[in-house]
Amino acid sequence: MEENKDKININEIAWTSMWAIIWACFATWMKSSEMESFLKKISFLKLIDLDLKSWLIHWKKIYKKLEELFWENRIEEAKIPLKIIATNLYSWEKEVFTSWKIVDAIRASISLPIIFKSFEINSKKYIDWWLISNLPVLELDWNNIIAVSVIRDTYKEIKTHRKIFNINIKKLFFWINYQILKKTINITMSTNENLSLEIARYKWKNITLLLPRVWNYEYHDFLKYNEIITKWYEEAQKTLSSYSSSSDFFE
Repeated sequence: MEENKDKININEIAWTSMWAIIWACFATWMKSSEMESFLKKISFLKLIDLDLKSWLIHWKKIYKKLEELFWENRIEEAKIPLKIIATNLYSWEKEVFTSWKIVDAIRASISLPIIFKSFEINSKKYIDWWLISNLPVLELDWNNIIAVSVIRDTYKEIKTHRKIFNINIKKLFFWINYQILKKTINITMSTNENLSLEIARYKWKNITLLLPRVWNYEYHDFLKYNEIITKWYEEAQKTLSSYSSSSDFFE
């Protein structure tokens, strides 16, 4: 995006979950080099504050780290119009935050069920929006949209055994269930994404979908961010270069 800022006019950003953090940084005019520098200073293991009495991971350390990024900045103050989306835990309706503290909206949007405790805003509890729609193209008002998919390989086989010295050894029960959970998440996200794209295109929205091949990376591979960033960069360059001479896409 930074390299094509003279060709691509970004009028609006909408996102949910972990991507809400990245694009909130972008909307507040943080450079990619600054984001990467911030990442290098993070000890991800130190962000995990276990609270087994109420949930798996509490939120205080993560919230504090988000405050280092966004301070008291509000969504409506962003340089680029920003929408951060979460799910109302009780009504299962979406909440599109266009006015609130960025830190609070992000914290609500990244509340992955079972992993993070839900977050309360205005006496309402919120969880991650990906459960209903992980690709918020329908929340955007503009017709020319660059959408980014984070789906893993939904067709990857669940492996129950591994070979050690040509001997098939059954994997631990935990790892088999972990693979099933990943597969469930991927199927849910894929179904939601396809539905959102279908409806958006029915409404005559012009969508460019970026789908980097990061299937070999796990959701917890935070320390491999350099490799993942490179994959995303290569995919964006390859896809967006095809529009370099198109006046229909760039505004």
